[in-house]
This record gives sequence, structure tokens and C-alpha cells, in this order.
Amino acid sequence: MNNLSINNTLIELFSITTCSIIIALMIVMAIRIMSNYRNKLIYIILISTLALTLIGQIIIGLDVWYEQPIPTYLYIISTSIQLISFIILNFVLMRMYSVGTNIRITPIIILLLGAVALTIVNCIIEPFSIIYNNVEYYAFPIMDFYMFILIITMLVVTRHIQMTTPYYISLMVMFMYELAYLLHMYVFEMDQRWLFYLVISLPVIYFALIFFLLFEWVLERLLSTYQSSIVDGLTGLYIRRYFQKKLTSMITRKQVAVIFCDIDNFKRLNDTQGHQVADKALQQVASILKEEVSPFGIAGRYGGEELLGGIVIDRIKPMQIAERIRARIELETIVTVSVGFSTTKEADNLTLLIKQSDEAMYHSKSTGKNKVSAYRSLPAAIKNKIQM
Repeated sequence: MNNLSINNTLIELFSITTCSIIIALMIVMAIRIMSNYRNKLIYIILISTLALTLIGQIIIGLDVWYEQPIPTYLYIISTSIQLISFIILNFVLMRMYSVGTNIRITPIIILLLGAVALTIVNCIIEPFSIIYNNVEYYAFPIMDFYMFILIITMLVVTRHIQMTTPYYISLMVMFMYELAYLLHMYVFEMDQRWLFYLVISLPVIYFALIFFLLFEWVLERLLSTYQSSIVDGLTGLYIRRYFQKKLTSMITRKQVAVIFCDIDNFKRLNDTQGHQVADKALQQVASILKEEVSPFGIAGRYGGEELLGGIVIDRIKPMQIAERIRARIELETIVTVSVGFSTTKEADNLTLLIKQSDEAMYHSKSTGKNKVSAYRSLPAAIKNKIQM
């Protein structure tokens, strides 16, 4: 074997090894995330497909490693695996990314049956063969042409699905690979170095893009799961438990105020105009609260129509923020709010701080609504009742 053949072999082995490592990493990732989801079928299909793809890479690696050509049936198996795994992998990616979109399985089954039929045909007819550097290489023009059909089909099928840009780039990379492979094998008969480099490098790019797609999807799901555990789905504010946790951390470091907001006449709005209108009003109030307190702290949903803001008061007066919240809600929404606040100057723990701000809010509600009350300004009788 001459130096050029040795170099070609090493380059091809490096490419195949890189692809195999990427595929193995995807299998490990899929196994890890499968344990965290109830619907495991899609992950079982994904893992099986990736394992099938890895077997195909191993067969290709055997072809490159040994000086003697491997049996023809192994070439057929390898090419068939490439077709079948490509179909199933794209189907899995479409299912993962097309939440709320109906993916019909019939076209996928037809494509799979086509791949199986072509495999049977290639077992009967003689493959295309090339002698290069005293080594015989096999190719299957019908199956290679079928890959073009698959890529075009995937591009058409995914037009109505919100797939990401890397997915379409991966299809174009596969298209370029097939085009380069056809030119390399059937037109120039492996005699062009630049086509050789394309044929061995494009699969690495393809599998790297698939890995990125899977990793991106997993990351989005993890972030979504985490967000749903700390954020209220309707208002986008922190849930009560997480809000208290964050506020406790703030109190240990800074002087803090809690602003307690309760929407006036919310039940009547719900009863007269319906849940949809009431929910929209609640969302608007939550959005205003979040906008006003974000530069200084956090906002959370305490329960029902009760919303809280926790702010650091070393740079701002809580009355200013509370009044701005109340005024904006009156101006920009169909509801008003009763607001109360207290600060860590009046309370030495979180429970008491929230209780004081709640009492201040109740004072606003019971004395006219749509106003702001500071706990420190409440009558002594009310304060004494809280401390009892």
C-alpha cells in the first residue's frame, strides 16, 4: 500500500471515528433524558436508530481498515442502514420539534418500504464496482439516487413544521454529501482529491449538526421544566414558594420592602365578564408589577389575584414604586388595585413582613380601594392586633 493510500485510510478512519463518537454521545444523551419522561417510545426509537447508525459506521470502518474488500452483502447492509436510519432519525426529529403538529406516519412507512425494496433489489443485481489503488470498491446507484429522493421529501414534509435552521442546514449538508459522493464514485471514479475530502468531511458536519439539534432540544426541555417549577404559568411571575425563597435571600443582604397588591372587585369581574377577560386583566397587572419592580427586585404570585413585589430599598422609596404600580394599573387596564407595603425596618422576618404588607393592603381595600397604604402609617390598634 503506497503512502497516498495510507494517508487516505488514516483520514477516512479519523472521519469515521469522529462520527462514531458523536453518535455514541447522542445515544448516551438520549438514554439519560429518556429516564426523565413518561412517554419513552420516541426515545426508544431514537436510541435504536442511533445504534443502527453506529453499526453502519462500524461496517464502513471495517471496509476502510482491511486491505481485502468486505463481502458485498455488508456493503448492501451498510447502505441500507444509512437509508433507514436517515428516514427514522428525521421522523424522530420532526416529532420532537413539532409540538402540536400532526405528523402523519404513512409517508414515513412508504419511504421505509422503499428502502427495504431497494435493499432486496441490490441483493439480486450486481453492484457498481471500481478498482482504485488495487482495492475494489462497491457502490449502489439506485440506493444513492433514492437518498436524493429522501432529502427532497424531508424538505417538502417539513414545510408546515416549525423546524430550526440547523435542521435544514443538516439536510443541505446531506444533499451536498450525496452529490459529492455520486461525482466521486460514478463520474470521476475516485480520482479527484477534493471530492474525496468532501465525502469524508461532510458526514462529520452532518452528525455534528444532529448532535447540536438534540442537545438544543434537551436544553430547551430542561429550561422549560425548570421554568415551570418556579414560574406561574398564567402571570409569568414567580410562584409563591420560589418568591419566598428569593426574598429570604434578599433580606439577609439588604433592606427590603414587600409590596402587596390585590385586584379590586376581581370576583365580580370574573362572574360578569368571564374568565378570559379576568385572566387577561390579571396578566396585565402582573406585567406592570414585574416591569416596575424588576430594576430593584422580584415579583411573584401569592395566590389568586394577590401579587407581590419584593424590592431593595437602598436606592428607592417603596411608596414611589407602589404608587407608580397603582397609577399605571388604573390607567392601562380595566381594573384597579389596592396596595400595601412594609419594610424590614418594621419586621425582622419574612413571615411577619408579608403579614404586615398584607394588612396594609387590606387597609387600602377597606378604606376605599385603589390606593396605597404603608404599614408604618396604620393605626396603632391594627399594628397591635398583628403583633399579638
